[in-house]
Amino acid sequence: METRELRLRLIKDFGKFIKDDSKLEILESVFDAISHDEKESLVPDSHYDFVAEEREKYLSQENEASSWEEVEQRLNAKYGF
Repeated sequence: METRELRLRLIKDFGKFIKDDSKLEILESVFDAISHDEKESLVPDSHYDFVAEEREKYLSQENEASSWEEVEQRLNAKYGF
């Protein structure tokens, strides 16, 4: 659907919505959700910084990583799984 057609249909539908109080409240919630600024994260920026640093180390192969097979072998040797 083209933008102009969509705009005209929404204008027509809004006329119906504003006559019904229950739909008005729902519509208000939708607009609030669309226009509401993102809430501040509960996770501190320092954690994001740490993850970004560790990711860079991983990508540059600065950190050693083990394949799943290597990890599985170590666990089997240590715990007998």
